[in-house]
Amino acid sequence: MDDIAHSPVRLQAASSVPISSKHALFLINNFLDDFQARSTPSKGSDTSITAQLQKLSKALEEECIRQSN
Repeated sequence: MDDIAHSPVRLQAASSVPISSKHALFLINNFLDDFQARSTPSKGSDTSITAQLQKLSKALEEECIRQSN
């Protein structure tokens, strides 16, 4: 049984479109809700992805509050 470690997939953006912090927060929160709904603890899933997305969501929320003041 040869367990060969594979490096993570490398993604490169082909193009980009600027969006507001508020819209980015909305998209990330929707993705996070969907991701958490599909992930089950029984799979022993890695929670680091969820934690990083939650940190990003909180930072964007704080940025939106600062921009509205």
